[in-house]
Amino acid sequence: MPLPTIDAFAEYLRLSGWQRVDEDDRSSLWQYLLRDSTSEDIRVVLPARQDYLDFADRIQAALNALSFVERRLPDEIIGDMNYGGADTVAVRLTPDAPPGEAPLELARAAIDALHSLLIASTAALEVNTLVLPLHRPARAEAYAKQARFSTLSGSFILSLSLPLFDVFDEDLSSPGDDENALIRRSDMPTADPFGRRVTNRVIAAASAAQALADEVNAGSAPISAFGKTSSVAPNATELAALAALGGSERSLYQMRIAKSPLIGGSHESRLLSITPGQQRLFAEAAEFLRTKQPRSAVTIIGLVVRLSRNSNSGPGKAVIQGTDDYTDSTRRFQVELFETDYNEAVRAHKEGLQVTAEGDLVARGNHLSLHNLAYFHVIPGIDD
Repeated sequence: MPLPTIDAFAEYLRLSGWQRVDEDDRSSLWQYLLRDSTSEDIRVVLPARQDYLDFADRIQAALNALSFVERRLPDEIIGDMNYGGADTVAVRLTPDAPPGEAPLELARAAIDALHSLLIASTAALEVNTLVLPLHRPARAEAYAKQARFSTLSGSFILSLSLPLFDVFDEDLSSPGDDENALIRRSDMPTADPFGRRVTNRVIAAASAAQALADEVNAGSAPISAFGKTSSVAPNATELAALAALGGSERSLYQMRIAKSPLIGGSHESRLLSITPGQQRLFAEAAEFLRTKQPRSAVTIIGLVVRLSRNSNSGPGKAVIQGTDDYTDSTRRFQVELFETDYNEAVRAHKEGLQVTAEGDLVARGNHLSLHNLAYFHVIPGIDD
């Protein structure tokens, strides 16, 4: 990872609470006041020019001081500077391999899982459901494209840099074309920016998943406890991603979430150790949610193959054989229809016309039904 420029480093120090106490034509002296009054203040020296022979050594010494103060890795801090403000989600895998190496299958599975976790946690900010719809919110997809992936020094560490601001943020000063430009504190909103909300969601979902898994493993709660909706309840995609990060063998891994000091709030890092037993429960819970919980806003298209109602009028049931926009496979779905829609279903059945409906898909074994219909329409034929 390239070292930041002097200007970017100085701006970062200023924004993160350091004070410039001295300066001459060769260097500048910066000081950080520790909360613990019994400790000596931390100081760093920045060279005035990048062509000095000891430039790299001075910058590395300054990074080490920042790392001590922020409890973050130097590479995470460099990413924060170069990115214009970014939190970090890092996953340390524990493969049976030499330091810095991992089996290709494990590395690929972990990278895919990190991507899924980011998409799912971002989508959860806008879609409060335990089973996400197939089509993710546009903002979640766009934000995932802004994240940057890297590897860090260690046994085998995968890292995601999450920008504090995304392309959908409005009325905010952009870092501009210069990647080393930092967001000025005067431009910071009073509420958490979108990227920080994503970071907080990852922490909340992973922590809640761990707590629930421990309760289920201890026998104090059933697997259905994962089906209780709350603001921090992990969705099925988050659970599946957390299960997949350890690979097919469910190896122990650690997840470390570090926050940028460039905006207010708590900046303490969180370290979670995810055990093989917890990963197994995550996978089971994800499957439970996907098979037992309704999937919202599912659209089906097909032919009416069966009709039934208790009288010659009133509401009734129809069975539609067709495809849905989630699996794209041909299956049968039962829908309950009001009288007007039922009469339309009868017409479609007689004339061999296709119908379409949208609602919440509920699976009970092999039985599929659509509830809370948003609409039911007959698709006109060619001659209509």
